[in-house]
Amino acid sequence: RAGAAMTAERGGEGTGVATATRRALLSLALLAPAAALASGGATAGKFTSIPTAKRRYYGRVQEAVYEFLRLDPASAEAPPEAIDEFFGENILVKKGRVRTNCIGGDAICVSKERKTSRWDDMQLTMFLLGNAFRIDSSKSPDRIKQVQMARGFFKEVNLFKDSVAQSNEQAAKEHFKVARGLLDAYLDQVDLPPTSYDVYKTPFDESSRKLCAGGNFCI
Repeated sequence: RAGAAMTAERGGEGTGVATATRRALLSLALLAPAAALASGGATAGKFTSIPTAKRRYYGRVQEAVYEFLRLDPASAEAPPEAIDEFFGENILVKKGRVRTNCIGGDAICVSKERKTSRWDDMQLTMFLLGNAFRIDSSKSPDRIKQVQMARGFFKEVNLFKDSVAQSNEQAAKEHFKVARGLLDAYLDQVDLPPTSYDVYKTPFDESSRKLCAGGNFCI
């Protein structure tokens, strides 16, 4: 009888564990669709999520838009130095430094500073931001709508640059107008306001915005 009682007790305990396990699995199953909806296709494999890309690149893209609009050849307010500031390599990317306790001469021990232009940085950040909007990881960047729009804009700006170099004012105005329209289409697809908004009348903070939780955990 004692053995039967122990067996019954163990059986009851096993039934309780099984029931609790089933309840836990059911809860996870109910939560799974909500989690899937929350992601909204924002991530695709190893690619940067849309919220992360926005925090990382919005400031630099918006600053580039601000500086691009200053190039408008049809505007009487366009400063003459705007062309050089936009296309010239004046943004410091890496500081030059001398390595301590280094043997081998300047070629090895001295690293040169590197600079880039606002135009080059604009192309890079617009591409990276647009590429983050891919939903299907099997798609190449060339097939992503935002990237296609960005490249159309890049092409037109290069034509504008060539027209300025050739002192062809009429062609420069036409290419700038087309480029601005293409830029507006791109901005709409990456959830940014169009170039007509007053927000682009002042410079932007280019620093990457971090989202922190749980102390030092930041993305």
